[in-house]
Amino acid sequence: MSAGPEIVRAFKIPIARREVLRLLGAGGREDGLAETTRRMVEEAERLGRELAAPQGVYRILEPPETGRLGPLRDERQAGLAICTIGPELEQKVRQLMSTGYEPEGYVLDAVGSVAAEAAADVVNAKICHWAEAHGLQATPRFSPGYGDWSLEEQRQIFRLLPAGEVGMSLNPSCMMIPRKSVSFAVRFTEQTGPAPSGNPCERCGLVNCPFRKEKKKAETETP
Repeated sequence: MSAGPEIVRAFKIPIARREVLRLLGAGGREDGLAETTRRMVEEAERLGRELAAPQGVYRILEPPETGRLGPLRDERQAGLAICTIGPELEQKVRQLMSTGYEPEGYVLDAVGSVAAEAAADVVNAKICHWAEAHGLQATPRFSPGYGDWSLEEQRQIFRLLPAGEVGMSLNPSCMMIPRKSVSFAVRFTEQTGPAPSGNPCERCGLVNCPFRKEKKKAETETP
């Protein structure tokens, strides 16, 4: 039987400037940025940290729940999650756009997208550590609307998870509200080889997790 949902609230998220700049078309690099642009990005990051209120919910599914989602129908267990940074940032974006501050609104919107993905990474990390505790390894997360996973299956995801408890809903087009939200699933594989000592992150497929523990320098240096 599948495990009940776990709510994740009041957690901090990093806002990676390189990701903000990548979304803005700057190739993820600050080289060559005008000083006015740099200050605009810094202010948007400050606002983003102030306005984002990340929270999410995840659940470990087993049959028959896995059979209700196309990509998971053959899985014995899988992780399913939704998360959001809340509505305040996108409300501020709309305000900026409607009052003649389009560049500032555009930059803040990019910050919101990066923040939403960072929130998903935090919730995903919870799933990765659950997997480690159960002798499994989590594969990288994937979301509806990409590849062969139909966006319409968002409806099923929102039936399986208590979206209202984290302030989320779907519109008739299966787009999430608030807009800066992420839904995703995670498959599990059996661990192979000896278990790493003291570092569950070595078993996790989430490469860009903000909580990933690095190996000690001595372990990575070559003689």
